[in-house]
Amino acid sequence: MSQTERILQIYSRLQKGYVLNKAEQAVRFNVTEKTIQRDFDSIRRFLEKDVPNEYLDYDREQNGYKLQQGSNTHLHNEEVLAIVKILIESRAFPKSDMHRLIDKLTALAPPANQDFIKKLMRNEKHLYVDLQHKKPLFPLIWKLSGAIHTKKVINIRYQKENEQEADERTLKPVGILFSEYYFYLLAYQATRELSFPTIYRIDRVTSCNVTNEHFKTPHRFEEGEFRKRVQFMHAGELITVRFRFTGASPQAVLDRLPTAKIVDQDKGSVIFEAEVFGTGIKMWLRSQGENVEVIRPESMREEFKRVGASSVLFNT
Repeated sequence: MSQTERILQIYSRLQKGYVLNKAEQAVRFNVTEKTIQRDFDSIRRFLEKDVPNEYLDYDREQNGYKLQQGSNTHLHNEEVLAIVKILIESRAFPKSDMHRLIDKLTALAPPANQDFIKKLMRNEKHLYVDLQHKKPLFPLIWKLSGAIHTKKVINIRYQKENEQEADERTLKPVGILFSEYYFYLLAYQATRELSFPTIYRIDRVTSCNVTNEHFKTPHRFEEGEFRKRVQFMHAGELITVRFRFTGASPQAVLDRLPTAKIVDQDKGSVIFEAEVFGTGIKMWLRSQGENVEVIRPESMREEFKRVGASSVLFNT
């Protein structure tokens, strides 16, 4: 093997994330350690001159040379593992799609560590349970995203769980969110003027046609702002709610309700105020049982007194 071929092979392995020991490389290529050291020196000079975002570094703990990158294109092992764990917990996709995503994410880790990550994920992939609809969603999500970006009216057929036939609907799509296992389409109805969008589960859309008709919305819609104010993907009118919380973790309330702020507190309770959509917040407040007392709006306070805060979660 020529010197050029040897250096190219060493550099290729460094790019893939391997840590290369000088003695091991000398045995591999049947040359002296001094020759391998010259190869490393050649690679270092090349990087310093022509590849400004990479440099060769000696790792004393691993007793070898490794390539460091200023703008690393690989995900770290722990990043791949965390992302895959989140994906699996979401149960967002059919098993075949989820397996393919896990494999692609694993391929973004440094090649030297991919086998280890695959071993960690093998059992997770085997035990993964997909949702009942088992519907591929990538093409439809992409199609809807295009309509949202270009502000084009869509015609869909939408089938609710307990109905035999799908309904036809003409919509102005404005956003896509993911929550509690499902992807949702946020859209204004073309035939009705509402101050908030209607929410549709994307897996229940049986067909979608993007028209050439463009639309305008009453105001600029921001998915992130909507997400802060919606619970259980149920909208309703936008309201400001104030409630007393006596549960164990006020921090969990702030995490659950991003718009919430503490307006008062004493030794045994905290009073929160949050701008939220009415239907979803009722569900969440009821889920807290006796740990919550609604203060305002007055109409909601009276409703909770009438039906009881500990009533069924989705009784709204």
